[in-house]
Amino acid sequence: MRIPSDPLHREMFYRDLIEKCMVSLQERKGDYSSLRAWYLFGAGPEESPSIFNKIYPHIDQLTSFLYSAETTRFSINTGAAVPATEQIKVPRLTLALNDEWLNSNADQVFSTALTWSLVFNTTYIKLVANKGIHPYMVEPGCMGVLREDIPYTDRQEAICQTYYITKSELYNRLYSHPKRDDIVRKITTSFHSRTEDIPEGVDRIVMSQTNPTLYGTVNLDLYGMNRYKATVAEDTVKMYELWVWNDETNDYQVVTMADPDIIIYDRPGGTVFLRGELPFVQICPNPQFDYYWGQSEVQRLIFLQQLRNKRITEILDLLSKQVNPPTALIGFTGILDEKNFALNRAGGLLSTDMPNAKADRLAPEMPSSLFEVIHEIDEMFAEASGISSVLSGRGEQGVRSAGHASQLARLGSSRAKKRALIVEDSLEKVATLYLKLMQAYDNTHFEDEEGNPFIAEQFTKDYVVKVDAHSNSPIFTEDLRQLAFNLFKAQAIDKESLIDLLEPPMKQLLKDKLKKRELMQAQQQAQKPPQETKKPSGKPDLKALG
Repeated sequence: MRIPSDPLHREMFYRDLIEKCMVSLQERKGDYSSLRAWYLFGAGPEESPSIFNKIYPHIDQLTSFLYSAETTRFSINTGAAVPATEQIKVPRLTLALNDEWLNSNADQVFSTALTWSLVFNTTYIKLVANKGIHPYMVEPGCMGVLREDIPYTDRQEAICQTYYITKSELYNRLYSHPKRDDIVRKITTSFHSRTEDIPEGVDRIVMSQTNPTLYGTVNLDLYGMNRYKATVAEDTVKMYELWVWNDETNDYQVVTMADPDIIIYDRPGGTVFLRGELPFVQICPNPQFDYYWGQSEVQRLIFLQQLRNKRITEILDLLSKQVNPPTALIGFTGILDEKNFALNRAGGLLSTDMPNAKADRLAPEMPSSLFEVIHEIDEMFAEASGISSVLSGRGEQGVRSAGHASQLARLGSSRAKKRALIVEDSLEKVATLYLKLMQAYDNTHFEDEEGNPFIAEQFTKDYVVKVDAHSNSPIFTEDLRQLAFNLFKAQAIDKESLIDLLEPPMKQLLKDKLKKRELMQAQQQAQKPPQETKKPSGKPDLKALG
């Protein structure tokens, strides 16, 4: 993209790009607010929470199949043209990468981002290099892209993030800016609330119906409940961070702008992050070829939750009529409410002089399969996301042995494995950026397998970080264990490699003890005197002679 060199045209160009990137933001915010409510409470934003929210545990279970923060580990795959001398640096860099991943809390940040990507449709992991690597989750309600009809972030010419910052924090971050006082004086602050999450169409309907004034009753809960929405009393500044691909420099141009249209920074992306790389990694478990944001997992479960809520309400209504059934007073005169009160009161007395008068209890019949519909709806939940009964830990009819159950679980997990591999791509992208940032900003000295010191920058740039043996998903764990033991039985790997594949607790301690044990056995074997071979006695073998 060609960026104008004239300052005035350049500013108008940036402002136009931001508006184009954020064209669908308000509409998407309304959708995200609704999806958030259905995920947390099993009902819409304006409805009372459901008695049992099936969506929340369902998404929680699905996330556990797609990603496991505890078992995920990475390996570095070098390119075909990389010399063999670089391979001796790989084990130490792999260990450093896994340590940095855990120390920066990236495993938990990625887990949270994956959960909310299933709720919304997309989330982002943003990496910030500042005295270390700091990962942040960014919700899609803060992001915008230039072309929503094109998937994948690296194919976008421009991407924009909005965020809010206090005036004092902005003043502190601009400590080295030559125009800090002038910028802070021009910006405007305002109270930031989430009322803008209301969809634009709903807002128009509400505002248009309040004139003339409406009269009536309002279903208002004075006590309310916690909706898990943050409240900030401090005034904040609305900020924009625009990343535009610059054809002249073959790098991204990063523009930081404060409300109202005050450009604070306009600099190449290589000075902020990495040359030619975006700090945003999209997580989209359900991609769509013609819609950048993908599909929401919660969206396809909303109608099932509505049906479940309706059936639960009907069942409770039926049970309440069974406990306190309707009454038919035949032949009674006078105030019937008092007579009904007497019938429903302990020790109540009802009498009449009318002949043939009677009181009938109209209790409804209780169907034998009252909860069968609920069970069928729960099965639909599992079918919608590809989670079979065997994967959920429940028994299956016709299973005859543990091997049979394992085979069913392996075949039934194909849909979950498909999405686990999609999530794995995002995970590998984040880990690759981690190693690139370590090469650019980390001067820690390592030793290769031959004892030579080196830093990450001295390693080749022709590599990619992969998730080792699909360890991000517990679905692949049992297959990996069987493969590891089969390789060990076939003597294709040694004991130390077996420990690396199984990833047991206290892995490094077990490897150190194994080395010491093997060293002691080698020393004992070397100290043993050579065994003397028995000399033949010279006597003839009578049996051999016949």
